[in-house]
Amino acid sequence: MLSSRSLHCVKLSIMYLVLVMAFIAGSILKRFLFLRSYIVAAFDAIATEKLPPEVYWESLFGSKMFDHVWRSVEVDVKKRAHLGIKAVNCPLVSLEDGNYCRLLDFAQDKRPLVVNFGSCTCPVFMKRLEKYAQLIADFKDVANFVTVYIEEAHPQDGWAFEDNMIISSHRTQSERCAMARLLSTHNASRCPVLVDTMLNAANIAYGAFPIRLYVIKDDHVVYQGGAGPTGYKIEEVSDWLKQHVTNS
Repeated sequence: MLSSRSLHCVKLSIMYLVLVMAFIAGSILKRFLFLRSYIVAAFDAIATEKLPPEVYWESLFGSKMFDHVWRSVEVDVKKRAHLGIKAVNCPLVSLEDGNYCRLLDFAQDKRPLVVNFGSCTCPVFMKRLEKYAQLIADFKDVANFVTVYIEEAHPQDGWAFEDNMIISSHRTQSERCAMARLLSTHNASRCPVLVDTMLNAANIAYGAFPIRLYVIKDDHVVYQGGAGPTGYKIEEVSDWLKQHVTNS
């Protein structure tokens, strides 16, 4: 009988090989210009947003994109947070006072806590901030909300998009807090902004990279969104709150 750790290793090895083959196939298909519209349509479906092809086309199926996708797969497989089990009480940095805090400090009065993971360089995350703000406005009387700033999705030294925010990977906690403060100036999130530590404790525990949504209630995970961008669905959180809070 394989241990849980061994099963994870086998699963990751298989997924890595599948991903390598998919990228090889993609890089070949990309050469045929008549397939461009189909590839763009597939990209839009995965991203769940229509992005101008020129912002990503040159880097599509390149090594930096591979590293990005593999990072997302790896943190998802290794995450400790799962539906129905006790939520991981990760250490975070409060943007308000710069002090360390814990995620569950914001789960109060037995109200659901909606957790929104992301970063400034994720176009999907930024495009959905207003939708998240509307979610807060609709349910602020029955739920608590936080945004957790994690590692950059598309830093300049990673899989960078053209015409995107020019931000490099964070080297220090101060740099990460500065980018989180930049996000807070948009003020579209309209909730406390917390910052992951440089050990990426929250990101790793919740499989959050590049973006993800959770709902925690009574210290347990009661809603776990899929890995973003494809599984990042604010409307599902809205439906959960309508069903479990407003009707209770």
